[in-house]
Amino acid sequence: MKEKLKNLQERRAACLAEIDKPETDEKRFAELRGEIAKIDFSIEETKRAIADEEHEEELRAARTPNGSPETDAEKRGKEITIFNGVSVGDTAELSKPDTLRFAKSALGKQVRSKLQNVKIDLTKNEKRALGVAITTSATEYKAPTEGADGVNNGGIFIPQNVLYDLLEMDAPDSPFLRDVGATYIKGALIFPYVAEANNGTSRGKKEAEKSDDRSIKWDKLSLAQGNYPLTIEVTMEILAMTDEEFAEYLLADLGNEVNLLLGDEVLYGTGKDDRIEGVTVGAIKGDAYAAGSAALAIKAGLLALSKRARKGAKIYVSRSLSLDLAFEKDENGRYIFPIYNNDGITSIATIPTEVEEGLNDGDFIIGNAKNYKLNFTKPTEIYAEVHGKTRVIEYTAHLMVAGKAAPKKFYYGKQSATTPAKPDEGGNG
Repeated sequence: MKEKLKNLQERRAACLAEIDKPETDEKRFAELRGEIAKIDFSIEETKRAIADEEHEEELRAARTPNGSPETDAEKRGKEITIFNGVSVGDTAELSKPDTLRFAKSALGKQVRSKLQNVKIDLTKNEKRALGVAITTSATEYKAPTEGADGVNNGGIFIPQNVLYDLLEMDAPDSPFLRDVGATYIKGALIFPYVAEANNGTSRGKKEAEKSDDRSIKWDKLSLAQGNYPLTIEVTMEILAMTDEEFAEYLLADLGNEVNLLLGDEVLYGTGKDDRIEGVTVGAIKGDAYAAGSAALAIKAGLLALSKRARKGAKIYVSRSLSLDLAFEKDENGRYIFPIYNNDGITSIATIPTEVEEGLNDGDFIIGNAKNYKLNFTKPTEIYAEVHGKTRVIEYTAHLMVAGKAAPKKFYYGKQSATTPAKPDEGGNG
């Protein structure tokens, strides 16, 4: 198995080397990305198989001296031993609030251990909250490898299964980011989506008459990989907090920065230079609309989308555009919408509408955010460093996330640039 793992890693390295070659065209690049995704899956499967084999060897080594397995009587009374020396039996699963509380406490301990160079000592519930496996042979703590959750030589991994909950990102400031809903599939960059579907040419059928076949055309969406470091500085006084408070303080800052970063990138990321591809890049684009004709531009955008793309769609408008619509007047000079004591424009032509603060002035997006794929490809890692002279702690969070919108599922509208009128340069007459 270890030889197989070595061969897979060598194949992956060869694919990465070929990607960097100037002669690699777009078609070959796509083939290589698909091959790397397959290899990554095989590597993870092989690692799991190796871990299972090693576990079996440990169980065999735990047999009695005469080589016979332990009897039920010998097993009775024995409990699972945790690395910190605490023995526990089987306990009930933690509730979600308890899981998050213990995960925060564990994260605080891990960061503190890196900053102060102290030995880490997690409780059984903290270890369980982080998703680290508990085995009968786990008598002491071992730092996980790069592919596992926990502390490694470089930094502290935040487990994928609690990342969004720890950052409290279930309700981000960006409505579009909130509606997207990120996934956490390690290394996955290619996802299938329905490009088009056909139910046949006819609908009604006589009894016993064969119905038309439903045909679905699937296509693959290759995500653009984003590589984002976020560095934040805080004072050393936070070390006086408890582990849970310490983690909450760090995560509040980190959650805010991740929100701001991804809120912008899912809209305008270029898809190049280690950035994800924002929804505006591959969207259907109409002609820039003139000031005062936003409603007609939105109508054109809705008509430009297919019926499938309009299903579950929302209209995301910039703050400036929402104000233009709210203060729009009819031909008699009366406001179309009441501007006092109202809840703003919540729908246009029955389509739900939200203000997206991240959109540039005059911009709007129409589409179902579920047709945008955002995937965290590796656990988020935190590197902490103390600057003693300035009494400042600098910690950097490293995010690797991939994102892209399915083709022809969104419409992007923007207002044409206008030249402001020059003020009267003359006097009063």
